[in-house]
Amino acid sequence: MDFFLQIIANSLVLGTQVFFLALALYLIKAVSKIEHVALGAIATACGYGFYQGLQMGSNIMAIIISGLVAITLGYISFLILEKFYKNKEPLLGLIVSLSMGLLIEAMIAIIFKSSSKSLIEGILPIVDFMGVKFTLPGVYTLLIGLVLALTAFLLVNKTPIGRTLRSVSENSSLVSSLGINQLKIRKSVYIISSIIAGIVGVLAAMNTSLTPNMGFNLTITAFIALFVGGSSDIKGTIMASFLLTLIPEFLINYAPSSFEFTNSYRMFFVFGLALIILSFKPRGIFSKNIRQS
Repeated sequence: MDFFLQIIANSLVLGTQVFFLALALYLIKAVSKIEHVALGAIATACGYGFYQGLQMGSNIMAIIISGLVAITLGYISFLILEKFYKNKEPLLGLIVSLSMGLLIEAMIAIIFKSSSKSLIEGILPIVDFMGVKFTLPGVYTLLIGLVLALTAFLLVNKTPIGRTLRSVSENSSLVSSLGINQLKIRKSVYIISSIIAGIVGVLAAMNTSLTPNMGFNLTITAFIALFVGGSSDIKGTIMASFLLTLIPEFLINYAPSSFEFTNSYRMFFVFGLALIILSFKPRGIFSKNIRQS
């Protein structure tokens, strides 16, 4: 039973990290229809920015540097991808975003080398909750993730801000007629999404270690979660983020030993789940089937 609960605990932490990136992807797609997959590399860059601040001997400096990295890369992302929104070329925007992410990872590898780096030296602090162990960064991840999930759900579904975000890409002429500055909204969303990615980058690095391609698997899983949950459904995105981490974890740990499943099978299961779910629910797990007359 303790092992079962520990698997759930580990999956919740990983699922929350995926949700951070999926939310950032969701926000940018909501205003620009572009999947900004470079957010994983931006998360990694913020983690290295935090590391650099720690090397300077200051936690405050670490926060400032990682924050500046997030804001700068968010603004650069807006400058690069905005024209693809205006030209209605989301697929080309996705390709350019992927190229941007690979470039950021390559630059990180050149500057910091490929060896892993730790933000927390020594053994990670452990919190024991009724026999289930969480690392302290894992606890921070869950708490921040809970607040972020509730805030995002309420903001997107229950406030005029959420309706405005969706309208920016769906009906830009109507938004313009209401005197809303669409350019400012998109710029702000890119920066906010990069900050969200930066937070998960720092938390993930605290929980494991920093490597130049640390954000790649998280980004792929978050990208899949966005579509499995429904690219316009924040509730579905939240649910998919956890399903795509929890189910592979159980398959790896509870499958018969003859299968010899290891962590290297994780992405195989993620893609398999996506294939199954999207085959039956192509518009997302909470979508309703509409009869075609």
